Amino acid sequence: MNTSKNNIHTNELRQNQGLLESVLVILVSVLFPPILLAGFFIVNPREEVVVLRFGKFVTTLKRQGICWIHPVGRTLHRIPTKDMTLDIHPTTVLEKNGNPINISAVVVYRVEESYKAALEVESYRKFIEDQAGAVVKRCSSQFPYESADHSEPCLKVESDEVTESFIAELQEAVEAAGIRVLSVRLNDLTYAPEIAQAMLMRQQALALIDARKTIVDGAVEIVRDAVDKLAANELQISDTERETLISNLLVVICSGERTQPVMQIQSNRS
Repeated sequence: MNTSKNNIHTNELRQNQGLLESVLVILVSVLFPPILLAGFFIVNPREEVVVLRFGKFVTTLKRQGICWIHPVGRTLHRIPTKDMTLDIHPTTVLEKNGNPINISAVVVYRVEESYKAALEVESYRKFIEDQAGAVVKRCSSQFPYESADHSEPCLKVESDEVTESFIAELQEAVEAAGIRVLSVRLNDLTYAPEIAQAMLMRQQALALIDARKTIVDGAVEIVRDAVDKLAANELQISDTERETLISNLLVVICSGERTQPVMQIQSNRS
């Protein structure tokens, strides 16, 4: 019973408030007719205008051109619907393996629901800026800086899986502001200065190991072809000579320095 009375009382207050607003608009229009000229305004291309009157939502204007709405109690929130970019400044985060890295990104987004952007959040620009910084830190911790064997997605390569993870996380975070995230691209990605030298040495060591493996694989193929061609041309050599030939060829091919040929000469003098 009390609930019904409260609802009736609330409805009466709303009706009285609406009547008061209407009377105020009419009085101002009658007493100050020139004020009606202030009701004209322009909606620009790729822009939507959220209209409030005395703090209450009235409508959202999406059609560009000149419009007129009574200026008394009117508030206009202009929301651009163009594609906009957000530059996330470099910040230090920990990647999946716990190494500190410096990372920055560029976000491309668009406002698709002007009502939410104007009224659901205090400032949609500040909102996406704060959310984007947090999302970059959180997503960066899910991937390693680089993958030695390319068996998993990494930040350095910026695969589709990494990009989709950033977009999905950020889209969920800014849904309340009516924003659609179009893309997230890493702009700067380096190891933090305190470990940069150590990681550079590690990368050089890995590159050297990979190079040596490639050289050894090639040397084995060359030696095998040499032995097979000797046999195909009926150049018979003993097992000892074959082992010596293989050993010498491997030394020559795998050596990191230029080799010097040495000829062994035996003397038959007694």
